[in-house]
Amino acid sequence: MKCYSCSNDAVQECRRCGKLYCDEHGDELCAECLKPAGALPSFLLYRGSLLALLVGTAFALWLLLKPPEQASQSEISIVQPTATTAPARTPAAGTPAPTATIAAAATATPSATTYTVQEGDTLFDIAALFQPPGESITDYADRLAVANDLDPASPLLHPGQTLTIPK
Repeated sequence: MKCYSCSNDAVQECRRCGKLYCDEHGDELCAECLKPAGALPSFLLYRGSLLALLVGTAFALWLLLKPPEQASQSEISIVQPTATTAPARTPAAGTPAPTATIAAAATATPSATTYTVQEGDTLFDIAALFQPPGESITDYADRLAVANDLDPASPLLHPGQTLTIPK
């Protein structure tokens, strides 16, 4: 077997490239692998790095310039609490309007606040909407369950169900 570079007998094989070489053309590696150019990364590594950089830049620009996402109506369900009040009475057609007025106004009793359960609501969601300051959400959820005769451990709510909200 001859050296890759001269006609001398080869004494070793390069561990990196597998070329056979003599003592004059290498030590641990062959002379070709020991050249400074052999230590440089390959063209494909440069090309791949450049491609990754371009793709990353394009993605970053897309994140910066994309319009904000619009939330659909099904994702947002903010329901304002409704107070139950007596409906206003209107005189029926053909009946005379009342002529006497009441001198003293009746004192209004505070009406209980109610909430109509929506699709996807949980007891903790409703408790978070009406949670009084200074009270933990778990304590208020338990009070809410007791006020509506629900099992606090596993309350079962149905859409359309009306809950009384404790103060």
